[in-house]
Amino acid sequence: MVYICTKNTVIIKFNNIPNLFESTEKLVPLFLQIVEEHGYFVSVLEYHFVSREALLELNKKHLNHDFDTDIITFDYTKDNRLSAECFVSFWAVNDSAIKFKSSLKNELLRVLIHGLLHCIGYNDKTKKEQAIMRAKETEYIKLFHVKHSNHV
Repeated sequence: MVYICTKNTVIIKFNNIPNLFESTEKLVPLFLQIVEEHGYFVSVLEYHFVSREALLELNKKHLNHDFDTDIITFDYTKDNRLSAECFVSFWAVNDSAIKFKSSLKNELLRVLIHGLLHCIGYNDKTKKEQAIMRAKETEYIKLFHVKHSNHV
């Protein structure tokens, strides 16, 4: 699915996204709001859903990490024009949903938002940064559900 906003020539792509949302178009206003609240504009934001093995290979090759992860974000943002590619392992998202006793939909939202937050300046290397990132993820998940009246 490709969403294009002609106002600012925004392109948000979801490649091979699992069918957990009625429409990926419902995600776009939330993502645009998050970005705009932080003084950025989206040029191109792509989410690629790949296998566990493919994401592990990306993790090894680009980050020198030999372990599974749920998302890897390649941030090409310049100034305030957000441009990024996010690679997501649905296997890892499902694993985290079970581990954290979360719905699959909420965990997927959390991961998608997490990748986006990295592009607008949030980090998660320290415990303090992780807490801030987690609070922001939770805030935006709640906002998504309020806007769409889909309580999960």
